[in-house]
Amino acid sequence: SDRAAALGQSRSLSWADRVRLAPTRLGQSGEHNLSWKRGSILNKISEERASAASAIAQAARDARIAFGDKAKDQLGEALAAVQTTAGRLGVPIAGQVQALLDAHGVNFTGGTISLHGEDGVPLRGLGMGSVRLLVAGLQRHIAGDAPMILIDELEHGLEPHRIIRLLTELGAKETTSPLQAFVTSHSPVAVRELSVQQLHVVRSGPIGHTVSWLGRAGDIQGTVRMFPDALLARSVLVCEGASEVGLIRGLDLARQAINRRSLTALGVALVDGGGDTTFTRAIAFQQMGYRTAVLRDSDIAVHGDLEAGFLHGGGQVFKWTDGHALEDELFMSLSVGGAKLLLERAIDLKEESVIGDHIRSVSQNAYQLETVRNLAAFRSLDAATRAMLGRASRVRKGWFKSVSTMEAIAQEIIAPDLHQTVGGQLRTTIDTIFEWIDHV
Repeated sequence: SDRAAALGQSRSLSWADRVRLAPTRLGQSGEHNLSWKRGSILNKISEERASAASAIAQAARDARIAFGDKAKDQLGEALAAVQTTAGRLGVPIAGQVQALLDAHGVNFTGGTISLHGEDGVPLRGLGMGSVRLLVAGLQRHIAGDAPMILIDELEHGLEPHRIIRLLTELGAKETTSPLQAFVTSHSPVAVRELSVQQLHVVRSGPIGHTVSWLGRAGDIQGTVRMFPDALLARSVLVCEGASEVGLIRGLDLARQAINRRSLTALGVALVDGGGDTTFTRAIAFQQMGYRTAVLRDSDIAVHGDLEAGFLHGGGQVFKWTDGHALEDELFMSLSVGGAKLLLERAIDLKEESVIGDHIRSVSQNAYQLETVRNLAAFRSLDAATRAMLGRASRVRKGWFKSVSTMEAIAQEIIAPDLHQTVGGQLRTTIDTIFEWIDHV
């Protein structure tokens, strides 16, 4: 205490008390716990101790004899030289000199006794994950006497299914846990398997580290289970759908090609908002203390009070031109060459007949695919044609409605064309998004 320190008083704990109070620590390796060394978990399981003195003494005698019988042939020249020299100098050596093992040269203690398999191989030779899993199980066995365990990087050396098994062994799924476990992890598997009541997020800041308990964030269990990777980031960008996720991923790849820092390096995670649940998910991350933003379409205003509450809580919203979905914005903003490449990519993905049917359908037969191609060839796509292409690209399941499709389009078509956009808010919105991403 401060008072004792001021008086210069202190009292050290005895070793026995330290053993009773000390938690089991499971770091990168747990090998020391698989032998009867001082502080080993095996010494906590029972009061039994192996008395190895007589067995070790006999083993040493047998080893000396066996080694000496072989050594006199293998080291004969050296032994003869020693014998001759000792005799010449009058050094008493009690008869014939021998090469034997020095009984005091090898120190055998309780720590020398370790666990072995039936094949005689020490259990410390098991894989790292297996050793850690075994030690955690032994800790469960002695939980009544030593109810605390510290585990650094839970997932180290463990496959996903064994991470789950370790958490179960520690009592993570039990109403009343048999022991108190302090665990650090960067594994989304661990995050997904634990309840929000068991999770704390550790963040570094200008005045040190802070620890935030997720249990106070409200009804967020579904979000945590669905997006465990995002909880390992510092910032979260919730995108309205898969297309928006693919767009940002593709643009990020293009930025990396010119030596800009990646999203992962900046600690930013992308989350699929699932359309109507976008702001519900964004608010969940906001409540968990994450720096959060939303990228949404502007074609349908369905978010109402949720968006207002998110903005009031400090969130940021990025959106396209009023009335535009992402596809509308792309066809309205890209250069004629970019729009033509986008159309040709759609034909590659969906077949020419399908794209032609969509164009005829949304334009009520006012446009044909070949007509649009000719216009693009002559660099004369007007606003009406661009708007029609935007609508056609969203028919049924859409032309680009997947993460992988839009990622490739963003990297190969949109990023190279951004410097020559002709309208809309595409470039402005994207620039604003990456300004937010860069200023973590």
